[in-house]
Amino acid sequence: MCLAIISAMEVEMELYLERCTVHRSVERAGLTVHEATWGAHDLVLVQAGVGKVNAALCTQLLLGAYDVAAVLCTGSAGALAPSLDIGDIVVATDCVQHDLVVEFMDLPRGQIPFTEHRFFETDPALRRRALDVSLPGHTLTEGRVLTGDRFVEDEAHRDRLRDALQGHCVEMEGAAVGQVCTLNAVPFLVVRAISDRADGTSDIDFSAFLREAAQSSARIVLHLLDALPASFAAPAAG
Repeated sequence: MCLAIISAMEVEMELYLERCTVHRSVERAGLTVHEATWGAHDLVLVQAGVGKVNAALCTQLLLGAYDVAAVLCTGSAGALAPSLDIGDIVVATDCVQHDLVVEFMDLPRGQIPFTEHRFFETDPALRRRALDVSLPGHTLTEGRVLTGDRFVEDEAHRDRLRDALQGHCVEMEGAAVGQVCTLNAVPFLVVRAISDRADGTSDIDFSAFLREAAQSSARIVLHLLDALPASFAAPAAG
């Protein structure tokens, strides 16, 4: 078995490719899948592209092509909680699609019609281990990640999302990964580093702090892998 690591952008994947030992790279459905190792762990590393469709496509492709023990989604995010600052790390408790709105059915924001699915919970064991990681100069917190196909850069919109869904940060892939993993009964975790405040300065902050946020998120995940026993992704006995 292996662990899958998914990021949206090249800058969010580059530290993994620099640090891990890549054994082979293959093309699948327009994506480059890097088969790699980190310590005792076999990995598949993929830059999925931005947005929910890309994230869902990549996740399902990996689950179908590989024996995946868990999926880790990492990268940057915009802060929703006032307590968060640029550089802080959010380890997701759960994820929800903030832009899924079906008002005529009287459904709450994020509720998928004709299903019971709204919030997708991350794996508690992975979450606990990630929160135990120490990264000097960065604050780790757990909280809800909001996902949508819109870059949030308006304070009023940001505040409405936070109040409606009690979100800590906002990004564009996590809940899509969470939905696919949940339906396939595969554990997952989302780790995000804050690159901007999801307000009128977001375009400036995002460009300035993206690389720092991406590398911070990747470092947390690599430390998490160090803390995971090799047996976590080992084949089941028998």
